[in-house]
Amino acid sequence: MPLSTTQQNTQRIRTVLMLLITVLGSVATTPVYAIVAGQYYYFISDKCVAKGPQTPEERGAATPDIMLFEVVPAGISDYYVNMNTQALVHYTEEGQAQLNSLESEQAYTAGKDGSSVHHDFMLQREAITLKNLIETLNSFSQLQSDKGYYFKKIVGLTNPNTTFKAVTRVRLTDNGIDNRMLLANYSSSYYPLDSEGTAATTPFITVDHNEALRRDIHEKGSPYAIYTKHSVCGEKWIPGN
Repeated sequence: MPLSTTQQNTQRIRTVLMLLITVLGSVATTPVYAIVAGQYYYFISDKCVAKGPQTPEERGAATPDIMLFEVVPAGISDYYVNMNTQALVHYTEEGQAQLNSLESEQAYTAGKDGSSVHHDFMLQREAITLKNLIETLNSFSQLQSDKGYYFKKIVGLTNPNTTFKAVTRVRLTDNGIDNRMLLANYSSSYYPLDSEGTAATTPFITVDHNEALRRDIHEKGSPYAIYTKHSVCGEKWIPGN
């Protein structure tokens, strides 16, 4: 016996409600790791634990005024990151602009590792030619030690027609300290592609923008330079502080 119009409508409503409950249930069980959005400035620390002078006056005098990165909300539980590429003082303007351009399309993911939460931003994942790679490397650090490293890698290539998978990423790590995040990774890696377009598991060359950014935060001989040797932390700027 066919259902009446009222019964059909009731069934439709029940179906919609069940779908809605299923969707809401899946959202509720998916971990959400929030970031405190804003601009994060360098401060003297050991993995975000404050070091050096503690009074505001002494700390202000010893700490260079450098914005490291900015986190901007991009919808519900989504964010994007803007890196301060001008702090890469040994890069050319073209190199800084090229890194900035990669931020226009980025993918965000997050995950927990013990007590830490990692916020990952994929800025680039694309195939490039050897010519593109050489031009890119030439626009990065102009220090002789870095340029020599790039040159040795390029001249060691046996196939001049090699193409590469370019991957540029940023990782910010929240160690549970309010308004502070560790810049755990900011790098570009280039993986050779085979004839079928499959990338090697080991990069041909990696450029560590994180290391380049923190390299000259403190002058040589500064007692605080040791704290930027392996990592650098950003503290959220709060107006009035």
